[in-house]
Amino acid sequence: MIISYPVLTMPPAGNAMEESEDAWLARLLAESNDPKGAYPARMVGNTYCWHGGLHVGANSATPVRAIADGTVVAYRLAPKTETYEGQPYDTSFVLLRHETETGAATPVVFYSLYMNLAAAEHLQGRIDTLPACCRTRTSPEARVPDDPKQAKVYRRDILGYPGSQHQTGRSGFHFEIFCTDEALAGFFRDSSRITEKGSADVYGDVHFVIPEGKSFVAAHPRLPNGNGVLRTADKDGNLMFPGGTAGSNTGQQLYVSVRLDKDKRITITRIRTAQGQYRELGRVEQPGYGYAMLALAEALYPDNPSAGLEWLTFGRVLSEERSRHTDNWQLVPYAPGSVGYIDLSQAGIVRLSDADFPHWLGWTKVEEGAMLSPADAIVDDPATLQMLNGSGDAGKAALRHLVVKHPTEWDISDLDARFARLRKPGMSLVSEDSWQRFKDQAQKLAFWQHTGLPRAVWHFHPLQFIHHMRRALWLSVDELRQAVPARMLRGIGSGIPDKIVYETATRDAGVLARSHKDRLNTAWRKFGITTRARLAAFLGNSVQETVWFSTLEERGGSRYWYSPWFGRGFLQLTHTLNYLEYWKFRGRHIDAATDAALRATYGRAKQLRSNVPLHGAELTLPSNIVNWREDVAVDAYSAADSAGHYWLKNRANEEADTIKPNYRHAFSVHFNSQLRKRHAFVFYENSSFRRASCIVNLPGHVSLTNPQLNGLVDRYHAYAYAQVLLFDSPTFPDRAGIMQFKPEDYEWKR
Repeated sequence: MIISYPVLTMPPAGNAMEESEDAWLARLLAESNDPKGAYPARMVGNTYCWHGGLHVGANSATPVRAIADGTVVAYRLAPKTETYEGQPYDTSFVLLRHETETGAATPVVFYSLYMNLAAAEHLQGRIDTLPACCRTRTSPEARVPDDPKQAKVYRRDILGYPGSQHQTGRSGFHFEIFCTDEALAGFFRDSSRITEKGSADVYGDVHFVIPEGKSFVAAHPRLPNGNGVLRTADKDGNLMFPGGTAGSNTGQQLYVSVRLDKDKRITITRIRTAQGQYRELGRVEQPGYGYAMLALAEALYPDNPSAGLEWLTFGRVLSEERSRHTDNWQLVPYAPGSVGYIDLSQAGIVRLSDADFPHWLGWTKVEEGAMLSPADAIVDDPATLQMLNGSGDAGKAALRHLVVKHPTEWDISDLDARFARLRKPGMSLVSEDSWQRFKDQAQKLAFWQHTGLPRAVWHFHPLQFIHHMRRALWLSVDELRQAVPARMLRGIGSGIPDKIVYETATRDAGVLARSHKDRLNTAWRKFGITTRARLAAFLGNSVQETVWFSTLEERGGSRYWYSPWFGRGFLQLTHTLNYLEYWKFRGRHIDAATDAALRATYGRAKQLRSNVPLHGAELTLPSNIVNWREDVAVDAYSAADSAGHYWLKNRANEEADTIKPNYRHAFSVHFNSQLRKRHAFVFYENSSFRRASCIVNLPGHVSLTNPQLNGLVDRYHAYAYAQVLLFDSPTFPDRAGIMQFKPEDYEWKR
């Protein structure tokens, strides 16, 4: 799932790519603090009524965008703004259905609603920016798109513009995310009931529940020396492991969350208070840990570093890789002012991730049907009322994590039942006049009869849902296909050559998306390719290396001097030595004599620039080695895993983490028919992407501005498509220097 917020305004500092996810959420929450439009409840008179969404404040000129790929279920484009109690409000809306996944076994189906969008009378010159199926004026009734083929929308598509909301006094829109019973069961987990391990579709932070009475030691017990320093093969030297304090978590269960943030490992421990709340006990940061994960796995799990990397990344082994070392010693705060090392693999410790919606972070289901009056709109849940009447950041955070099932407010058929209590003496809607005015407004906003949905659905705080799901970053088949350019750009020669041509996409371009989607996504999570910047850099290289996602074997590879050790897999693993390193990572044993012979033969072939020595060695090469080599092209796991290992081994994540702006590069193509268009064509250079590309392909040129890297222009082109797919802010300067969401000459692949 690729998901973003409905408004994509830039942060005050101006660089959206450098704003952290937590900072972005905090900024949007600050802009959406209208108490009359709060989640999960708002005041009607003096009574809390369920409110399934959030009022998002935004300038009337700011586009309201689709948060993810989806289809239009229903919409209304009202001709004019309405009034209620002398104040304006808009009734235009768009309802989208999204069907995606956050893992191989985790389907996610949900709906997003954008209500109070500006009426047509305020959209002069802007109606054509709306989806084609949503441009017909319709009021008061909502509409279902006439042509299902036109109902498809894509992330960041403009759905409308902020309108007027009753009693707010400012422009904005009502924003909801909800799902049905069946859909919620597909992806939401009650982590309080998990006793050993959570979903295998791990994403985001990993979490551990440590029972009371566990022992902690002062130093990592398997460090190669006793000085608190882990000596590894890492080119940057030693990874520091600070000393701790021996002890135990007597009488207190610990809730531990671990985040890998670029180079840092951040561990936060929480405990449950006597009042049933969870507070932070302590945290510890380990700088350098994130960039040394592979070296750490090689040092602590030498028989199978692949399994070791999963222990360190996920807290468990998710694949079929196995190591004789099954411990996972990590530094954890366990008492006020005390940290120590504990084996997180031991029995009794529960292992989870964000995929399990950790309950101590507030993720809790609240069902109106279990309360006093399940048919009405009034909040009766005592715990929710206590949070609503409380104050402080902790209470607000808890409310944002409630997942509440209650009747929708957009169904007019049960309005009398939902608000019956507010019509009693002393309540806000007791008079017939006030009730009729209220009912008239509800009628003009209603649309539920067009959706085919049940009257009660599960609601999420929409911004918190997006913040959480952005951590998944599991690409669907359709999303992967969008990473493949609709029209290919190719440089004839290395670096940025004089001759650059456009080529028509071949029929097999993108075929690997369907057959290899799960293995690719799993590998990205294993090797830390879990941010948009890292994934875009990987795709910019992999899409080019695989000839636009069409083949996992180097075309014409048998002609080259290094044949049969030519390129295979998603990053075209090439040369004998790189294959040997990958197999060592996988824990595959090759006897010393065979290993030495392979290395010597490779040396002779490289010196002669001839594959004769390598082909001669094939006659005596053990069949298992031949099969392992072929697997990198034919086995989906090996094709993706080898690419992830090569990426991490060459420290490409570090290069991708430094994000630089795109530079517009104009050129003339070399097809006569295209030259007759009489304008310059464009591709976009990017220095940080160039460095990441060189570090895995031509490390000696990593600091050059025009490295003689094969397919450099092609890679820039693929990287531009990856940015359009993954990034949230406009990053492409046009000829006037104004940033755009898509590059010039870009063709949508839809």
